[in-house]
Amino acid sequence: MRMSFRLFGVPVDVQLGFWLSAALLGFGRLVAEQYQRFLVWIIVVFLSVLMHEFGHALAIKRHRIEPEITLHFMGGTTTWRSLMPLGRLQHVIISLAGPFAGFFVAGILYLLLSYVPALHALPPMLIYGMDTLIWVNVVWGVLNLIPVLPFDGGHVLEHALGPKRGRLTAAISGVAAVLLAIVFLQMGFIFFTFILVMSAFQSLQRFRSEPAASSPVVNRRRAALQDEPLPPETEQLLQRARRAVEDERTDEARALAGEVLAQSPAPPKRALREAHELIGWAHLLLGDTKAAVDAVAQARKHGEPDPALVGAVHLAQGELKQARKVLEAAREAGDDRKEIAGPLIRVLVEQGEVARAAAVALDIVEQLSEDDARRMAEIAFERGAFDWSARLYEAIFRRIGQSEDAYDAARASAKDGNLDRALELLRDAVEAGFSDRARAWSDSAFEALRGGPLETVLPRP
Repeated sequence: MRMSFRLFGVPVDVQLGFWLSAALLGFGRLVAEQYQRFLVWIIVVFLSVLMHEFGHALAIKRHRIEPEITLHFMGGTTTWRSLMPLGRLQHVIISLAGPFAGFFVAGILYLLLSYVPALHALPPMLIYGMDTLIWVNVVWGVLNLIPVLPFDGGHVLEHALGPKRGRLTAAISGVAAVLLAIVFLQMGFIFFTFILVMSAFQSLQRFRSEPAASSPVVNRRRAALQDEPLPPETEQLLQRARRAVEDERTDEARALAGEVLAQSPAPPKRALREAHELIGWAHLLLGDTKAAVDAVAQARKHGEPDPALVGAVHLAQGELKQARKVLEAAREAGDDRKEIAGPLIRVLVEQGEVARAAAVALDIVEQLSEDDARRMAEIAFERGAFDWSARLYEAIFRRIGQSEDAYDAARASAKDGNLDRALELLRDAVEAGFSDRARAWSDSAFEALRGGPLETVLPRP
């Protein structure tokens, strides 16, 4: 049974797998012939997971972004698509909003049952449902706070450590998942053990796919050999300031950059330029666009400022044409950093040039996170750029090896009319573990393959 509805303007999709997992967790009640309690359990799990996901959704809507909720076998997921990235703190708040929404509901119910005696006159089954709702929300919330991906605690860890420490995040997540799986297995919680084993496997895949090291977010490329070397003290201050910007410690970044500007005798021009740039990045993180503009103007007195910063400032001001001009000029000059291509992709999408945006994304796909690459592939599919969508999904699949990416690549290829390639990608998806035949046969994207070719890859259910 699959349900789709809108609640307070948020689309909610409830998959069959969700009901199966809820039933498995409550199977003991059915065995004991407590059918009423079994049905109450299913309703409680549904409400608890839905409220949890609505916590995320409401936190997302604060940023004027429209979220979507899916309840599935592993619990629930709240997704959204934003062309402008959110800061790490905003991501942490969104991740924490789900568990704390459950804690809030559990707390209200506990206070009502404890201090409103009239409620105890309600039917016993309703009281049981309220007690179970409290217990499920607390347990589900605590479980979600463990530092394991894809739980909320894992996402908090991911954003707290930052994009540079993706391998560290995956390592911590994997180790924690294995240890907790052992604990849950000893306690006899087979379902949670299974989920944690799956999480450990995903963390291992992510660890292998993450680059061992990445360049600093705002570090200018240092290919100009003619630049005079910096004094050791100046170089150390700039390195510390770069790390502070990457970790969004804006006050520290500005203070360190200010020390560079205050040095006597004055350091080389490129040090002064970069110090002003770092101040500009810090102001952008704080949302102070005017101060960032001033910082760029100061940097320009000491040389040509980083085009990534200039483009980001134009974007923050809503000046898409100017941002595109700066960013495209940088790429034409050979600057292939993600900090150049990423904003350019957003500008192109905003201007309706989705195919070109997807082409740029494919060009730097190894630098993009899985989520960002999938988001661009999804946008390309929705806007009819099926060929580019297929290429992006396939690139993600070759990198990560998840069957869903191969399946989505096959869908896009089929929509593009490349049926032979679609079949090849479907075979890749099946070899990687895809087995949902009913989904594939009901997918309108594969309509042209239902006459026989689809049968060779996925037999009719």
